[in-house]
Amino acid sequence: MGQKLLFTMALLYAALVFSCTTTAFSAGEAQRIPEDYFGIAPYNGQRLDERDYAMLDDLGVVWMRRTFRWSGMEPESGRWNFEDYDAYVAGAKMAGKKVLAILAYDPGWLYENGREYYIGPDKLPQYLAFVEQVVRHYQGQIDAYEIWNEPNGIFWKGPRKDFFALTKAAAAKIREVDSSAVIVGGSVWRADGGFTRGLFRSGAMKQADIISFHPYAITPHGSIRLYDRFVRIVRAQGFSGAIWVTEVGFPTAGWYPTRVSADNYPAYIVKTLAGLAVRGNPVSFWYELFDRYTPGEQPSKRNSENYFGIAYPDYSYKKGAAAYRLCAHLLAGKTYRPELPERTNLPAAVEALYFQGDDAQNALLLWTEGRPRRVKVSLPGTGQRLYDIAAGMYEAIGEDLPLVIDRTPRIFTWTASDTNTPATVVSLR
Repeated sequence: MGQKLLFTMALLYAALVFSCTTTAFSAGEAQRIPEDYFGIAPYNGQRLDERDYAMLDDLGVVWMRRTFRWSGMEPESGRWNFEDYDAYVAGAKMAGKKVLAILAYDPGWLYENGREYYIGPDKLPQYLAFVEQVVRHYQGQIDAYEIWNEPNGIFWKGPRKDFFALTKAAAAKIREVDSSAVIVGGSVWRADGGFTRGLFRSGAMKQADIISFHPYAITPHGSIRLYDRFVRIVRAQGFSGAIWVTEVGFPTAGWYPTRVSADNYPAYIVKTLAGLAVRGNPVSFWYELFDRYTPGEQPSKRNSENYFGIAYPDYSYKKGAAAYRLCAHLLAGKTYRPELPERTNLPAAVEALYFQGDDAQNALLLWTEGRPRRVKVSLPGTGQRLYDIAAGMYEAIGEDLPLVIDRTPRIFTWTASDTNTPATVVSLR
């Protein structure tokens, strides 16, 4: 059975399972959203120039994730070339960005039969030599190393026990070369319990600081449920380190069952990023920055991998870019307050996520997962604004605003006049 068919069947099955349950986007504990919470996979790993960094700054991106390909650094056995990656790292540092480097995959010359996505026990010493070369070369320049990518998906074609051995040995090698390095293990596709438990039981995560995973799902609800499930799996193994989302996203075309319409894309971005942030996830990497083609130039709309971006190759923004930008600029550095705002007669389907700034600059995300509902929003203070997440524009509003909310999130900001007089949301019917 082909990988694409397996992928589709797995996601459709997951959608049926998750459709029987509900999960609130809000969480139960106060969380400070890190200043560097927002990450992205920019330009599919190619070199970046001033236009790229200007766009990343505009969007509020801090972290960048790129595969540091073994084949790109050692194109022939024993011949090393870091030029492309040196330029990438130097550019990121100059622009004030943080870099997550994925240490993967096997080069074509490793196997005579051209096998890929597998490092057997006999080839492990060569992979570890690659790891050592990279970590030694970039010591003090790379902010975190991630060992491989989605090994429980299509990017590992050998026994799992061999991958666990690779992770354990690679983490030990990184720690040996650079004791202060931040090590990310896992890179698990969806919340694969068997694979994740195998990582821990094998001792593969002993040297890792962080475990990462990719909560791809049909909807934002599905991604949040996967995150909650993955946290339960990881904590049950006694791991107290951080959990990072190093990929999440939705394509706007193609055959993937996760695709979303362009009109709904902004809402999916806001709900996913905000829902993960309030759960204490320290960083989320959106996949990805650019579509592969500018509108009108697409050879085909069948391949969803071409349509995960929030911008086009000509640097114009897709629908969704404004939503990402608003989240990054309005939520980073604020504290999520689950007990706020004060709610009156609101059904459980209404989501109200309250973010409080140290400087009294607050933000409120409001929407309903049920039928449209008329509410009154009261924001005591000054400078009240209501943002359109699709356009990124705002309108000035009064302290009290009656409006109809639906499934598209509204973002409100204001300067609070008194922390003892919180915002309120009241159902009007």
